Amino acid sequence: MKVPVWTAYSRNSKKVICFVIGYGLQAAKEIYWAVKRLRPNIEHLYSDANSCYGVAFKEIGVTEPYSVTKSQTHLIESSNSSIRDNLARFNRKTKRYSKTYEMLYLSLLLFIHKTYLLQSIPC
Repeated sequence: MKVPVWTAYSRNSKKVICFVIGYGLQAAKEIYWAVKRLRPNIEHLYSDANSCYGVAFKEIGVTEPYSVTKSQTHLIESSNSSIRDNLARFNRKTKRYSKTYEMLYLSLLLFIHKTYLLQSIPC
């Protein structure tokens, strides 16, 4: 079973700041609230053309400016590509997969923590 992973990328800190594993409107709402807890002063929200965002944001009354655009999502797409390239369980066609949400969550947590921790260490 394929489970979508929703990620949020901060342009200011240049890293993935949180992720949610789940489906549809509920996951879109969860990723918004997770970002809002981490960054209370959101300046602008960008997303791809996934209709879940617009519907979810309308339902919960999001007040921040929100744009649907491909040109502003290249950083998160690059991050998603990096996850697929480096973690076998996220390849598009693979025999390797996670049997539990916990393992999926822990794999992502470790990858994101290690990736962005290493980038912030001066050489």
